[in-house]
Amino acid sequence: MDDNGRTTGTVQWFSRVKGFGFVRPDEQEEDVFVHYSSISGEGYRNLDEGQRVEFTMEDTPKGPQAVDVVGLETEAAPSAVEFETEEADTTEAFL
Repeated sequence: MDDNGRTTGTVQWFSRVKGFGFVRPDEQEEDVFVHYSSISGEGYRNLDEGQRVEFTMEDTPKGPQAVDVVGLETEAAPSAVEFETEEADTTEAFL
């Protein structure tokens, strides 16, 4: 954890359908819950397994939760929607 209370970690699992998942902080062995509403950004917010993130840990009645989650990658991988569009374009080229 740095001086401003932020920590870094790795996304262990995140369900786009359910809108939640778990992040493993670098300095501990137990995963921390993360909800899509805690991901910083505009529009559709999602995390990818293995993605490096920075966040603040907040204690809740159900246990620790990652809030104000920000991805650390400078260039994001294509989203599922972009990937499906690219596949559709390729398929149409063969028809």
